[in-house]
Amino acid sequence: MKEVRTRFAPSPTGWLHIGGVRTALFEILFAHHHGGQALLRIDDTDRERLVPGAIQGLIEDLRWVGLHFDEGPSAEEIARVDGGGGEGLGIGGPCQPYVQSLRAERYQEVAEELIRLGAAYRCDCTPERLQKEREEQAERKEMVGYSGYCSDRQVPANVPHVVRFKIPENRVVVLPDAVKGEVRWEQVILRDPVLLKTDGFPTYHLATVVDDHDMRISHVLRADEWLSTAPLHLLLFEALNWEAPVFAHLPPVLGTDGKKLSKRHGATFLRNFREAGYLPEAIVNFMALIGWSPGEGEEQEIFSLEELTQRFTLERVNNAGGVFSYDKLKWMNGMYIRSLTPKDLEGRLRPFLAAAGLAVDDVKLQRIVPHIQPRLELLPDAIPLVEFLFKETIERDLGAMLKKGIDAAKAREICARAADAFQALPEFDASSAEAALRALAEEFGLAAGPVFTVIRIALTGQKVTPPLFESIYALGREQSVRRLRETIGLLV
Repeated sequence: MKEVRTRFAPSPTGWLHIGGVRTALFEILFAHHHGGQALLRIDDTDRERLVPGAIQGLIEDLRWVGLHFDEGPSAEEIARVDGGGGEGLGIGGPCQPYVQSLRAERYQEVAEELIRLGAAYRCDCTPERLQKEREEQAERKEMVGYSGYCSDRQVPANVPHVVRFKIPENRVVVLPDAVKGEVRWEQVILRDPVLLKTDGFPTYHLATVVDDHDMRISHVLRADEWLSTAPLHLLLFEALNWEAPVFAHLPPVLGTDGKKLSKRHGATFLRNFREAGYLPEAIVNFMALIGWSPGEGEEQEIFSLEELTQRFTLERVNNAGGVFSYDKLKWMNGMYIRSLTPKDLEGRLRPFLAAAGLAVDDVKLQRIVPHIQPRLELLPDAIPLVEFLFKETIERDLGAMLKKGIDAAKAREICARAADAFQALPEFDASSAEAALRALAEEFGLAAGPVFTVIRIALTGQKVTPPLFESIYALGREQSVRRLRETIGLLV
């Protein structure tokens, strides 16, 4: 195989869609599997839909999820076209610029070459004329589209015009797609599409073909929805006498109802999943398995990025759409959370705890994390489990204490005796706290469960918490004693 070069070419019109993450991932996996390069290219030729700052957000999101490109826009390019910024986000490379709006002169040059070759022509038809054409075609029940009125006219270069591609008549176009196999179009139904707009900016079709050629792209991996444009792109490569890259149209990402994933199914932007507490490693692993499989009969589901790179081939990409299951992603995220070292998990939890308004104490967090780790599926799941540690005051369901033979007076006595026992312990840790409370239950002649419930609610305010004795140790002797004595005053 010749040198492999792939490209991911998103439009900076908003946040990165989760389907775009899958495309970017496959681009990188394929290129790196073959020792090649993956490029990031910014398609910003649709000037009306641009969102300032979107390029910076896009690169930040890609980096957060662990996807790094070998070539892409420099910091200077980003700053020029994205409303400032770009520091620390630049990539660079030998094919600069990687932002299409900075390559306008090159597209104009190629458009002129197509005109010279007789494969394109200038068109000065007004919007009113084009509208009239469409109305008349509709009345005659013909296929609506440009009539080719200017194809035989010599429109001067100094009048406002677009450049249109002359679609060859009666041409069969065949695409040897690396995923779908051979795809044939017996007739190209496009009506001389615009390549260069009046403002001098190219349409997607011209820009992507020119860039793929100039940047030596060997393989184009892109969403299935772009398949309909393949005939035009192949014809453009042919007209320019350029070698076309290998095309691989990826299966769509579907919801569980079999329809294309959209916001009606749930979150669809990578930023949403990040804010919800998903780990980037889990997202990459999960997205790799939508439309690709490691092999027939293969049961392994957890893969690192390195493992995916080693095993990824286009032959294992499915032609049919892949289902995005939010439940499966959450399960996988829990698996990844449980695989983290406690210290790593502490670092990932801190931003979510801070966002919840909790003043995190490092020692307390370090003590409790190993005991909540098995319970987490999403990072914010930790908040209700640990918030009792980082609040000065807590709400208590006192009524939940008074069960199984324990009235308010007995609960007060349990709290008082527990506070004295904790105060007297020579060493305060989970095991010593447990021994003291079990001894206390025996002295009262009560089952341990009801006694522990009183202590749990007194110290945490909740009936369900991380393991009780580890929670007491994390809270610490001083605060545990203070909360027990505080509870005595509340029980009347």
